[in-house]
Amino acid sequence: MSQGGQRSTVPAVIKRKPVQAGKFIAVLVVLVLGIGGFFRVISAEGIFDAPLLGDGQFLALVFVPLLGLGLMVLVFLEVLVAGYRVLRSDASIRAQVTGRWGYLLIRGAEAATAIVGVTIILATLPLLFAETTPTPAGVGLLFVLFVTGLGILFTGFVRSCVELFVYDNLG
Repeated sequence: MSQGGQRSTVPAVIKRKPVQAGKFIAVLVVLVLGIGGFFRVISAEGIFDAPLLGDGQFLALVFVPLLGLGLMVLVFLEVLVAGYRVLRSDASIRAQVTGRWGYLLIRGAEAATAIVGVTIILATLPLLFAETTPTPAGVGLLFVLFVTGLGILFTGFVRSCVELFVYDNLG
């Protein structure tokens, strides 16, 4: 109950972990729209006059890697904050790390996927925009970028799920 006897409409987990809840919702929406757009279940034809921009598949191939890069920035900041908290804690680093192996593995997988994914994206972009790249190869490079972005988003989604629904209920 909140002040005044009224029930709060915001779930407690969102109040405790607003960044993870926001990340969970945002990544879920991007995954649904990206996959739906890629398989042409979702399109933006009513929004854009240009047929290419309205094509859900084209939008998915462009925006999923870009949003994966954006998620990587958030993951990087989360890792920095977590590292700072580990260093500032009174408990030993060993005790903090060995107490939560599963959580540490999921967090490490998210960080590693973000680093590898961003490296792939940044290495692929110059090839995509090179004038010597033939069109079929460019489409293939867009597909590589799309899959890489999906990988980054999916691991971020899994970590958010674990953080919100598993780890929050244990602690």
